[in-house]
Amino acid sequence: MWSKTLLVAGLLSAISIFSSTAAAESLPPYNEFRVNFNQHQPQPYQRAMLKADWHMLVRDWLQNRAIVRFDKKNPGNHYLRVKYPANVVGGWHSGAQFIAKVPESNEYWLSYKMRFQPGFDFRKGGKLPGLGTGDGRYAGGNKPVKGDGWTARLMWLGDGRLVPYLYYVGMPAERRFGDYWPMDARVRPGQWQEVSQRVRVNTPGKRDGIYEVWVDGKLATRRTDIVWRYGNQAEIDAFLFSTFHGGASLDWAPRWDSYIDFDDFVIGRKAPAAVQRAWLAAAR
Repeated sequence: MWSKTLLVAGLLSAISIFSSTAAAESLPPYNEFRVNFNQHQPQPYQRAMLKADWHMLVRDWLQNRAIVRFDKKNPGNHYLRVKYPANVVGGWHSGAQFIAKVPESNEYWLSYKMRFQPGFDFRKGGKLPGLGTGDGRYAGGNKPVKGDGWTARLMWLGDGRLVPYLYYVGMPAERRFGDYWPMDARVRPGQWQEVSQRVRVNTPGKRDGIYEVWVDGKLATRRTDIVWRYGNQAEIDAFLFSTFHGGASLDWAPRWDSYIDFDDFVIGRKAPAAVQRAWLAAAR
């Protein structure tokens, strides 16, 4: 069932994770980088705002489907609402996408808050943001056979479960459209959820790469045997805001307009506070 469900899940990713090269520009190292939307007035999230927030933009495809909104229940807080229009799939027509460069590192944590709106039509599934390398080209069936790049995102499935969605050189040969496996997490529409992903690239020549997902401070999955790359190449250097319905065929498309809210993005070398609290609780 898993193969049938996800066989075509990545087909449109090839046109959704953009193939372009950012201008040669060095990024200062940082231990933690935060983005929220409190500095913006309610309006479509435009390229100038995107560049101001994320500093080094590789490419974007927002198409007025990402809008900054006031949080009525929390005055002073603003968030980003993404629209997934009815009857379309893939990153050109559904959701919103951009790629931003981050300073190269062998390990990062990415965390953000997301809220699926009540009535969200999961249909067969779709993509959620993650980390990667370069221009995010390894998606949509484009496997990184040279070990020179990878992508690590999440998917929601038709029943609201969340699963990893990864492309890496050591992925199983039978996984034509990305590697995936069940994990202990699901979407709760109408509620803010904090999702944290940890990636540590493998030591060259070893199967010791790490991938973890935490949801609301609870460990959902952990792998410590991933071969992300060959040699010293392909360190983490890209944030992939990549979210859309699909899959390639229209049976992945929502039957009505659906929405997800995003807020409080953090990229850094230390575990998010919710994860640290879980560690402390487990140590008592």
